[in-house]
Amino acid sequence: MTPTPQPLDPALERLVRTMPKAELHIHIEGSLEPELIFALAERNGVALPYPDVEALRAAYAFTDLQSFLDIYYAGASVLLTEQDFFDLAWAYFERAHADASCMPSSSSTRRPTPRAASPSRPCSTASSAPAARPRRAGASARG
Repeated sequence: MTPTPQPLDPALERLVRTMPKAELHIHIEGSLEPELIFALAERNGVALPYPDVEALRAAYAFTDLQSFLDIYYAGASVLLTEQDFFDLAWAYFERAHADASCMPSSSSTRRPTPRAASPSRPCSTASSAPAARPRRAGASARG
């Protein structure tokens, strides 16, 4: 039986929500929210094994690895186009910014560390986000 989480003291919750955070590693597909999963499924004509957003959200109460993987693969199944991945990334960036998160380093030493996360500019100072969402993905891996 899973214990029921207890609510945090309001002052502690406010502190945790507003303090800077660092995203050390992420599998971006795992950041899909139920609303975006359903929007992408509709756009791409993908049938989901959940009747609606609320049923999918309820399934986020994982009981084991398989229950997590079922949701992970359902989400990954709607990611079909470059625009889907752009929309996924943008939604993640918006949530990360709202949660005062930043990416402090690259996982490869062959790539430069972003200026916002360099030792001369601490992660916690990288607090500005784009004011408006770009219309489409501007970069491509294709030549």
